[in-house]
Amino acid sequence: MNTMRMISNTMRPSLIFLMFMIMGCTDPETDKITDRALLPESFPDDFTIPMDADSGDPVTGWGGGWGEVTHTPIVFVHGNGHTADNWIPMATYFAEDGYTWNELWAVGYLGAVVSEDLFNTNEGNWEEIDQFVSEVLAYTQSEKVNIIAHSLGVTISRTWLKYSDDYDQVENFVGIAGANHGVNFCGPNQQSGLCGELGHPEADFLQWLNEDDETPHSETLQWITIYSGTDLDVFFPSNALMNDNNVNDLRNSPILDGADNIQFSSLNHINLGTAESVYDTLSHYIDKQ
Repeated sequence: MNTMRMISNTMRPSLIFLMFMIMGCTDPETDKITDRALLPESFPDDFTIPMDADSGDPVTGWGGGWGEVTHTPIVFVHGNGHTADNWIPMATYFAEDGYTWNELWAVGYLGAVVSEDLFNTNEGNWEEIDQFVSEVLAYTQSEKVNIIAHSLGVTISRTWLKYSDDYDQVENFVGIAGANHGVNFCGPNQQSGLCGELGHPEADFLQWLNEDDETPHSETLQWITIYSGTDLDVFFPSNALMNDNNVNDLRNSPILDGADNIQFSSLNHINLGTAESVYDTLSHYIDKQ
């Protein structure tokens, strides 16, 4: 007797559906995951959004709302004049590698108005990072996060750690093209806001940020920098006229003493945050592959 023919002729629709389920032809949970976007577009309703330290407005960004937490969550911190959405390409890379929404977070710290004097400074924005990381840890029930920061986000995140001493909250700190020893951004004699902080290697702020140890608690915290080391990165050229009227070679400004400093000599300032070769390298460090 042809058993399959007999089943197909007599089976009710509900039993056919059950058979498909058993055979793997229809899986509602798989369909649900397939239809879900790789990344969230905002924060979940039950996430406490920190307030901007100066404006009092909620910070912008996205992250969380779905998925188990089996990786250390990543917190992305953008650079000057950018937004959390600048991290979509890198976050997509990690999402395709198995990270869930609850493991990928990006914060926007500039508020609705980008000011050259206050909103873009390290001193004016580190508290947002402090609060944001605390809320991510609480929401995900994680002990640590991984910080991936670009440009100004690097020194803002280092400022947060310096003030708060929350080094035990970070597993890996990745600084991409950060102005750790000055930046080619300000003209001669410009001393206000960001220029006062990062305008030349001997600026008081940078002396404070780098004093004693540039990579504290390296026994438990992995420090990584990504940099060009060439004139392709216009913010760190070999002959930068600084705001103290001196000319400095800034090609190694993003390097931190004691970190794993990884050079990508063919990439410029923006490409360092968007190149898949950088993503592959960071995945090796963060996932210990």
